[in-house]
Amino acid sequence: MRGAATAGHQCSCCRTLVPVNSFARMFRENTVSSVMPLTVKPANYAKLLEQQEKFDAAFEKEFYIEHTKYVETGVLSERLEEMFDHIRQRPDMFRMEMDDHPLPYLTAECTACRALVTTYLTYRRVLGWDRDRIAQQAASTCQTLNILTPANCEKIVIKNIDILLYIIDNRPSLTAQTMCGIIFQSGTCVLEDPTFLDWTINVSGGGRPITASKTGPNRAADDMKIIHITDVHYDPHYRTGYNAVCGEPCCCREGQGIPADPANGAGEWGDYRDCDSPWKAVEDAVRAAARQHPDAAYVYYTGDIIDHGVWETTVAGNIVSMTRTYQLFRDVFPGKQVFPVLGNHENNPTNVFAPSYIDRQDFSASWLYDFSADQWTGWLPAATQQTVRQGGYYTALVRPGFRIIGMNNNDAYTFNWWILYDPAYLRAQLQWLHDTLLQAEAAGEKVHILAHIPIGAGTSYRTWARQYRRILDRFWDVITAHFHGHTHADEFNVFYSLSNPQHAISVGFNGGGTVPFSNYNPNYVVYYVNQQNYQVSDFESWYFSLTEANQNPARNPIWMQLYSFNRDFQLSNVSPASLDTLVRRFASNPAELRRYWEFKVKRGDPFLAAGCNGDCLLNHLCQIVTNEANDDSKCNALAAIFRNLDDELFSEDDTDY
Repeated sequence: MRGAATAGHQCSCCRTLVPVNSFARMFRENTVSSVMPLTVKPANYAKLLEQQEKFDAAFEKEFYIEHTKYVETGVLSERLEEMFDHIRQRPDMFRMEMDDHPLPYLTAECTACRALVTTYLTYRRVLGWDRDRIAQQAASTCQTLNILTPANCEKIVIKNIDILLYIIDNRPSLTAQTMCGIIFQSGTCVLEDPTFLDWTINVSGGGRPITASKTGPNRAADDMKIIHITDVHYDPHYRTGYNAVCGEPCCCREGQGIPADPANGAGEWGDYRDCDSPWKAVEDAVRAAARQHPDAAYVYYTGDIIDHGVWETTVAGNIVSMTRTYQLFRDVFPGKQVFPVLGNHENNPTNVFAPSYIDRQDFSASWLYDFSADQWTGWLPAATQQTVRQGGYYTALVRPGFRIIGMNNNDAYTFNWWILYDPAYLRAQLQWLHDTLLQAEAAGEKVHILAHIPIGAGTSYRTWARQYRRILDRFWDVITAHFHGHTHADEFNVFYSLSNPQHAISVGFNGGGTVPFSNYNPNYVVYYVNQQNYQVSDFESWYFSLTEANQNPARNPIWMQLYSFNRDFQLSNVSPASLDTLVRRFASNPAELRRYWEFKVKRGDPFLAAGCNGDCLLNHLCQIVTNEANDDSKCNALAAIFRNLDDELFSEDDTDY
């Protein structure tokens, strides 16, 4: 087993590596408020990575030794406390999607993963620890690392321990390096196991050759409108005035009490500070979208109804929240088709979507698929029932020539533990997607793809993303747009051909989210879609200021247009070719890129107060063009342009993020 150590052998190199480790130094020299995302790797990254690999290998060995002593004696040594401090969670880690974690955070998280997984694998496989002992010790580690409160650490461990032990016990060759490589896909958490790297799907020949970036139509008077709502994150435990600065991943909740300082209390319509949405805010957002756009033809909902209180979700509670939310959509959009997909929070435990052949009731997601099939029956054709009940995905012919595919790509989310058990089980849905697109192509249909997790994002399992890109290369002329959620950011992604990377072939539009978690204003998006080829020609975002709404709690929020994309960026259309040109414009025009960033964060007051300096802007730019974890080719090309600008964007003293 990688990194295993035997008691009695001291790893002296760790003591010298910790103080001089470059990533660790970066980690400690930045305060939480000033740390910026570092998607763009520094010029000396390869050298830093080599140093970090030596550091992590030594760290995980010594951590096992020190932790074993602690378990045996009950005495927490000064050295172990120092090591815990190095990997301890920072308060803002939970409010950022993993893609936005700065390099020092990702490095510390990878170090922690390797050390902890190596230690607990040894306890289970070598020392024969039973379930209860591992659960008790894991809860203690969770508490020590400030992940949750002691009581909630116990809850989150109990929710996940049986699944993890089942996987570990039935996959004896699974190593810490592989487990952490799947979860983080960065730094020294590199995936090396061919079992997880080499699986493929069958992609048919044919299709139109990719000879140029894909163009599209300009907006026309007869374009149809589609409303995109996502990530409502309804919290039934939200209480106005309750603690919004609770120190947990999700605040403003009934059990967290009323703070002594009223300024730390939850707002009437939601709160910027790590809080989900009260029901009145969920209802207001959906009704505002319907009221403002009664002429919309369809509604897309791209997942995440359930709150972020992941330590205490239940099947029964999730069913209540989802039932209430789906009923709201039925009431507000009567007679209108709503096309929903599942979010990673819908299952219990959160993020975990087992293969269909796992028949243990406490592991299976079949309850969620059956529930969804029943709830969606009024919106979707009867023919969708089989695949929804099988895996939470479907296809529907909306009108002649126009098809929607609703994916459940939560199975490819890197925090889905079942990838560790059998990565190839992800093939089934991808092969179904390919075969469905093949049939659509033969029928002359164009396709919109809905998926909760942005395809190709850093938390999208890299091998899965690579296989998806093969499908997209084959059916780029059939797939006319992608629609995502999950990040809560109002953003877009440009997909480039895997075989001809100079050509932009598709776009992923993100609906942002009606939840403010964290620091965002609520929003929804409206698309204008050409009725001949079903490409998006333009889109606009609608939002309200959470600050203003909470200052006027007695009346409903005032919804305003945040932007109209073609107008605000002087575009003729939002085709892949047009947005590829815009991205290159961003690289040479920081003012335009900053404007995009303001729209992306939906002018959330905390974001605007903190600002976004050159490195921050460059990272947001790179996120647009990254189609696969660790594929930096497009990012590097844009960075070369951006960093040559003669301005003060990259001032060493700038503490924006």
